[in-house]
This record gives sequence, structure tokens and C-alpha cells, in this order.
Amino acid sequence: MTSCSFEDLLSRVRNKRPLVHHITNAVTMNDCANVTLCIGAAPVMAEASEEVGEMVAIADALVLNIGTLSKQQITSMLDAGKKANECNIPVILDPVGAGATRMRTEASLMLLDRLDIAVLKGNEGEIGTLAGAGGRVRGVDS
Repeated sequence: MTSCSFEDLLSRVRNKRPLVHHITNAVTMNDCANVTLCIGAAPVMAEASEEVGEMVAIADALVLNIGTLSKQQITSMLDAGKKANECNIPVILDPVGAGATRMRTEASLMLLDRLDIAVLKGNEGEIGTLAGAGGRVRGVDS
């Protein structure tokens, strides 16, 4: 892997204007869209299981954030992640609150097990929990 400066990376993103498909939580959806736009990429928020496969197939990256998790969202994330893996599209997983509840922890572990995750983004407690090292998790600030 070659190294390049932040300015070079930002310039490459702005020149390509990649489509970033987000399945994220309601709390951060607007922020995610705005940050994606600010760096020069194009955001799309598509969560419906009826369209995630089509949407991710035209995307350049897939971001999965379990912050406001539901069974339907887990299914959509798994479907989108499988399609992204088939299309060699990188998948970023943010296991918000993994370790705080069984549902969050099990969903995160299942996604890690069934998908090829390019980037795992989390805090110390979340990552420690998923790595089996333990950790204290109450929320995003853990």
C-alpha cells in the first residue's frame, strides 16, 4: 500500500465522487449524509430490504451502523452486506452499543461472521466485547 497525504486522499475522493450507501441509525442519519457530502462523496440512505441489493450494487462503499437496531434492519444489513461482498464493495461496520445488550452483541457478531468487513469502527468497549476481551459498554461513550 502506498502512502499519500490527507490532501491527496481528499482530492481523490472529490474527483471520483463515490456513492456511499448508508444503513445507519436515525440519530446520525443527517450527520452521516452531511459529512459524506462535505468530503466530496455522494450519500444514499436505503434501508428497505426490497431495494438494498440494487442500491449497494451501484455504490462504492457500504456503511452499516447499528445505533437504532431492529430485526428488519439486521436483515437489510445482512442482505446489503452479502451483495456488497459479491460486488467487491467495501463494508464498514459500526457496532454501536455492542456489549450493552444481547441483541446488539449478537447482531454485530453475526455480521462479522457472515460478511467480509473491511473496516470495524467502534469504541474500546464495543471492540473489546466483539474480540472476546470483554469491556464495559453502556452506549456510544463507553
